[in-house]
Amino acid sequence: MRPSPCLLVIIPALTLFACSPSSTFHEETATADSTTFSNEITKLNSPSRKRVRTADVRCRVNNVFSAASALEHVVNSIDGVIVESTMQNDFGVSKEIPYSADSLKRIQIYSPTANLTLRVPAAKLDSVVESLTAMAAFIDYRTLKSQDKTLDYLSNALKNNEQGNVEETAPAPVNKKTPLDVIAYEDRKKENIIDRKIVNMAILDDVNYATFSVQLFQSQLADVQVIVNPDRVTRAGFGAELLSALRNGVDIFKNVLLFFLQLWPFLLLLAGGWFGYKKLSV
Repeated sequence: MRPSPCLLVIIPALTLFACSPSSTFHEETATADSTTFSNEITKLNSPSRKRVRTADVRCRVNNVFSAASALEHVVNSIDGVIVESTMQNDFGVSKEIPYSADSLKRIQIYSPTANLTLRVPAAKLDSVVESLTAMAAFIDYRTLKSQDKTLDYLSNALKNNEQGNVEETAPAPVNKKTPLDVIAYEDRKKENIIDRKIVNMAILDDVNYATFSVQLFQSQLADVQVIVNPDRVTRAGFGAELLSALRNGVDIFKNVLLFFLQLWPFLLLLAGGWFGYKKLSV
């Protein structure tokens, strides 16, 4: 039985697809240990240097939402990544003033703000920063940094390569350690190699994609609302208030009368003292 022509096409394709992630991973880890660029870093501005670029801008814009949306669109158009985008309002003074017989006008002062963390291709960082500053009405500060990680990267790569060469050429050490100690030692060496590779891969990631931190704020705005006056709405009618006032007056009179009745012993003493004083004075 002859195999189907579709299988002859699908099976090799699936095999290639299954193998490609592994080969890509090995290529990336091999790149993390590459030292071939070490002869090309004599110049400070050499493209082979591992420079990590960052930018930090805080500025005032006319409309925070529009500026943040425009900046996000720019980042997406150059295959960047929006790590974080947060918009909120910073509230200030709030005041309520009479507006009509049964309503109030509430005035809330607020200032819209936005915080964005962006990852953009390092070659496009300057253009993204310029696009933001062009929208800014006032720039509080702008910070651009370029950290040279070449020596850190080269140190990790050389250590990994040197350790690999030693393991290939040097014989196994003879000592009095137990097999478990030897296994633990080998595991630690492998972990150190992996850690250095991960650090170098992180450096490569930061070299290729710059981090852009943005803080946007806007001039204070006023949110004006007409709301119900709760005192007016919950207040009873005139007749109900009149009856309530009469009842309250009766209660007050009753309470005062009861208070003085509780003082009758003192009143008797005062009366007796007054009569005694009169008799003595006569």
